[in-house]
Amino acid sequence: MGLLSWLFPSEADRVVRAQQYLKEENWADARMEVLDIQSDEAQGIVVQAEHQLCRLNLEAALSWCHAEDDHRVSHHMEMANNFHRGGLEDLFREVRREMRELRAEREERDRRKKEEQDARLLDVNPLGLSSDGLPDPPIPEGLSEEEADELKARLALIVDGYPEALRGRVGALGADFAGAVLKLDEGQPELALQTFLALPDDDPLVCYERARAAHALGDSKAAARALLAFAQHAPGHHMVGNRHTGVFLAQLTAETGDLKEALRVLNNVRKKDPTQGGPLFAQLLEANGHYDQAESVLLGLLKEHNKETMLYTLLARVQVRKGERMQAMRVLEGALQATDCKPGRCGYRPPDPNVLRSLAILYLEDGIEEDRAFELAQQAQPLVKNPGWEDLYLAALMGRAQRDPAAENMVAKLWQATPDNTSEHERLAQHLPQA
Repeated sequence: MGLLSWLFPSEADRVVRAQQYLKEENWADARMEVLDIQSDEAQGIVVQAEHQLCRLNLEAALSWCHAEDDHRVSHHMEMANNFHRGGLEDLFREVRREMRELRAEREERDRRKKEEQDARLLDVNPLGLSSDGLPDPPIPEGLSEEEADELKARLALIVDGYPEALRGRVGALGADFAGAVLKLDEGQPELALQTFLALPDDDPLVCYERARAAHALGDSKAAARALLAFAQHAPGHHMVGNRHTGVFLAQLTAETGDLKEALRVLNNVRKKDPTQGGPLFAQLLEANGHYDQAESVLLGLLKEHNKETMLYTLLARVQVRKGERMQAMRVLEGALQATDCKPGRCGYRPPDPNVLRSLAILYLEDGIEEDRAFELAQQAQPLVKNPGWEDLYLAALMGRAQRDPAAENMVAKLWQATPDNTSEHERLAQHLPQA
């Protein structure tokens, strides 16, 4: 596939590419490749891919249940529900039945080990909560007893993620709250938020779930307000599942565009717990121009997470901003070495196209290692699903370096698509001036 057809593939090209992904059992990429194409052939691929993704997420949920990680269980069950288009109801029931049995065994084991937890672990209460118990969620008509139990089990998994000091509030909030939490878990944030807004404004769990629902609806400002209310009434920030509410607030604040305030919020969180929000902290430091501190944070993170390619690309970007371009190149080459392994070994993942692309761009911008740059670009090409500005920029750099007649057309497209007063415009002026 040529550079232009790669950057601007036709629907037929995308269907062919999706079919190849199906043959490789790469279900997620097959789905994303044709998700927005309405032809029968494309939608058939989407249905087939989602069916397999549903199965994979059910298998992953059960695996994490064996590992006693309820937060990942909840995530994968939510994903399975999102992908399910019918036909796997029996598998859902079987997975949930086995999960209930595993959870009951775990709670029974914990009950024997820790008598002080008897009040909320499984003894006579099948949901393993306090004597008040969980409210029964609203049960739609026509559900069997087994299906109703599944709803209760899903609610219990969610509530287990709440801070221990706040779990007892769930019973007082009643069935409306329980039903809204389940709706949010099922991907219906608009319905959930309507219920949360009718519940007490000063309840921290209500505030937290309002924040989640508002964020799911794309309203970061409303979500941030709700999370501030949570911190006021909780009081303070807490871990909810595997998410720290202070880090969540910093993320939401950044999404509203107030990067300085987001950094202040996260800095306060990390003063109490330096392990929280490291990658976001580094991004906010970079965005606020604190490059040396961002570099220090990223180097520390890479000591613990040396296979996280996102950290390498962020570190390289910081070093470029500091004018340390050769060091950035070494970091990106190091990322490729650190994550290099053959399929079937050491948790193989395909190379990160962001690393490949960033390194190729640096080489071409500086006019060095052109053969290596072309090699990297060729590796990145099949991994990029939705080419963006940097892909077109890389293609134009390659075209100019190879004296390709199509290069000037790509350069012209870039200049037309790039707003003034942006970092991208500065890069064009420096490295791809118009002929």
